[in-house]
Amino acid sequence: MNQIKKGVTVRFFSIEAKKSFVGNFVSIFIANKDAGASSRVINVRSKKHLIKLSEKLSVSTVAAYAVTVVRERNTWQAKATSDGKITGISTNQGIIGDPYFFLVVPGKKILLGFTSGPSGSLKSVGKTMLDQFNSNRADEIKLDLIPKDKEFSTLKELPEYSSLHFKINSASLSEISDDAPQLIKDLSLAPYIENNMQLSLDLQLNYAEDKTLTKENVIEIVNFLSEHEGCTVLKVKGVNKDGDRIHLDFGNAFVHYKTEINTRTKYIDESLSIGILKNALSEYLETS
Repeated sequence: MNQIKKGVTVRFFSIEAKKSFVGNFVSIFIANKDAGASSRVINVRSKKHLIKLSEKLSVSTVAAYAVTVVRERNTWQAKATSDGKITGISTNQGIIGDPYFFLVVPGKKILLGFTSGPSGSLKSVGKTMLDQFNSNRADEIKLDLIPKDKEFSTLKELPEYSSLHFKINSASLSEISDDAPQLIKDLSLAPYIENNMQLSLDLQLNYAEDKTLTKENVIEIVNFLSEHEGCTVLKVKGVNKDGDRIHLDFGNAFVHYKTEINTRTKYIDESLSIGILKNALSEYLETS
């Protein structure tokens, strides 16, 4: 079988949590590994998640912990074989879904991750995974993409926006995560949009006349699309407090690591994923 060249994009998130989280994560990780309880299945919003503790690593003297998550994909409905038999899929022996590969760096309070599944769900799955190491659920854990430059902080500071422009392939909207912005959910369900169409939206914003998209909505959309591989263009125009027009381009505004691998299957195994994450972290530590 010929090898397939597959592109991989590793995303970097800052972890906002109480100071106690760092020590708790490490102790819980080690205790479960020592007890032979490296994996468990949990249910989150009607979807099963298998969380597997892989191994502890050292990258440039920095301790990092590899965790693999498989999130159930509910869209699988039937199995068809070459002899014409069509049957339902039995999940009694495990989970059928998409793998997510993470590297937790407690000392730096950062999370690295990538998936061969829907990229828009990486952040929510990462948060679900970290929540399992949170001994006090009242202390919420938050994840934010690590900005490469000042664009995102400037976006939050602008008193108003005048337009939002983005391009996205409709195929990447086939499965949208539960925490996606409502505008993106509406696009994914639109009956007039065909598969593999290049969608280009230019939304003119006027808060005095139209309250459909608030400032918080725009920030939420930019947050979501900036980490979505299907989005190729993402720009916002606005006016600062001095009345000057500002143009922000989020096409390359956040820290990421890109590489290509050769594989004979769609599945990326754990050992290969750990190598990718180690290289991503090493490059980040060298440049930060």
